[in-house]
Amino acid sequence: MEGIEYEIHDNRYHNIELNLSDSELVVMRVIWTLGEASADQINIELVKTYKWSLSTVKTFLARLVKKKVLINSKVSRKYIYRPTLSEDEAIDLMTKEFLRKICAKKHSDVIVEMIDLTQFTDDTKRKVEVCLKDKESIEEVKCDCLNNMQYCSC
Repeated sequence: MEGIEYEIHDNRYHNIELNLSDSELVVMRVIWTLGEASADQINIELVKTYKWSLSTVKTFLARLVKKKVLINSKVSRKYIYRPTLSEDEAIDLMTKEFLRKICAKKHSDVIVEMIDLTQFTDDTKRKVEVCLKDKESIEEVKCDCLNNMQYCSC
C-alpha cells in the first residue's frame, strides 16, 4: 500500500503502512526530537553523522510529505516540517508491519530476541512482566505462511 490512509479508531492508526526507508526514519527521528524543523535545521543535525547534502535531506522530506508522514507549511521563505503522527504511533505501526512480514509462529521468537537486545530499568522490566502475565495464552499459534501451505517449515 502506498502512502497513509487516515483511519483513526481510539486515537490509533489502523490499516496503515508507513513503509519508511532507514534514511527516512533517521529524518523522522530528528523531527520527532525537535517537534518541527526546517530542512536547514534537519541538515545541521544530520550532516555530522551522515554527511548528507541539503538537497538529499530535501529529497527525503519530499518523500515523507508524499507519504503523508509529514506536513509542511511556509514560514517566511522556508518550509517548516511537522510530523502527522507521534513517534510512539509510528513505532506501533512499524511493529505491526514487521510482524505481518513473518510467520505468526515466529512472533514469540522475535519478542524474546528483542528482550535479549534491550536494556531495562526496574520499572520497564516490571511493565513487560505485567504485560506477559496478563497476556492470555492460546492452545496453538497458527501458521500464516503462504496461505498455510503444507510445506511450511515453522
